[in-house]
Amino acid sequence: MKLLFPIFRYFPHGGLQRDMLRIAETAVKRGHAVTVCTMRWESPDAPPPGVTLKLLRGRGFSNHARARSFAAAVRRFAAAEKFDLIFGFNRMPGLDFYFAADNCFAKSAARHPVLVLALLPRYRTFLAYERAVFLPESKTRILYLTPNQKRDFMEVYGTPDERFTLLPPGIPADRRRPGNAGEVRERKRAELGVMPDETLLLEVGSGFRTKGVDRTLRALASLRGAAAEKTKLFIAGRESSGRFAALAADLKLTGRVTFGGGRDDVAELLLAADLVVHPARNEATGTVLVEALAAGTPVLCTENCGFANYVTESGGAVLPEPFDEGAFERLLEEILTSPGRLETMRSAAEAYGASADFYRRADAAVDCLEEAANG
Repeated sequence: MKLLFPIFRYFPHGGLQRDMLRIAETAVKRGHAVTVCTMRWESPDAPPPGVTLKLLRGRGFSNHARARSFAAAVRRFAAAEKFDLIFGFNRMPGLDFYFAADNCFAKSAARHPVLVLALLPRYRTFLAYERAVFLPESKTRILYLTPNQKRDFMEVYGTPDERFTLLPPGIPADRRRPGNAGEVRERKRAELGVMPDETLLLEVGSGFRTKGVDRTLRALASLRGAAAEKTKLFIAGRESSGRFAALAADLKLTGRVTFGGGRDDVAELLLAADLVVHPARNEATGTVLVEALAAGTPVLCTENCGFANYVTESGGAVLPEPFDEGAFERLLEEILTSPGRLETMRSAAEAYGASADFYRRADAAVDCLEEAANG
């Protein structure tokens, strides 16, 4: 097949972007021709062998104007090149398949009516693009990632059930806990300056406010006694630390918090960490949660993370919604100070990660494309 994969932006540390590239690589290995088209390719590396890159510039001064321009350019390019299927990784009209990495935009916006009014042109654009994918009369097939997504889209739009296909988690094989995990852990902790008797918290993800980095900083600052003295936080994510570093300084966390930027060593960081924290405000999936469990590292997250069910099954800690800062702080302190609690969570995470299958998303997605072409 001749496949087109449109995506607004590509940058190497984004979860959606990594999913897209893994699916593209899998399709190429099965003999299909894949073209990735994007407004911006923010990587020094070229696409993998067999994957063609097409830059289609979005014109306009705002994100939504550029999105409209890009979507129109995608339609023109697809018509000219006669692709067999268009598999979109952002919502836009004219898709045969849509990879539902994000939660329902209409439902999220309804919770913030003042914000909707302030950003009305942007709201209208992205709502129209969501409707183009999910309204009952659309023909787009939806590959979704969590049951909550399907429930919300069907509730808002009445999308027919038969247009949805649930994809399993899909993470790189290098996230699986290796045989020399202890050695990697010791080496990485030494590199990070973490002492054997210190506890290392890890938060991973771009979009620091959405991921709840400020919540984690405040919870760290609330710790007292030995827990405060012996706990460090490493934050990995492709975003300017800016105001979050300022918040850490205001909370007197200098020396206990490291902003590590976008990283290529997440697999090692997960092994080095004692606990992954992810108090996200909005998280369709939370790929790092299953990456942590595959590495055998326990997780503390909020209930609205799409993959929170895996955290519960692994013996991790899930904070109910609506979010309560005091409850989050108390839960973190309990995990860190209750004798044996963190060790029990780690043993449970290791056992769960050893038996779980978190690696088939790309294959399952390409299966769907092939079934559609052959059907």
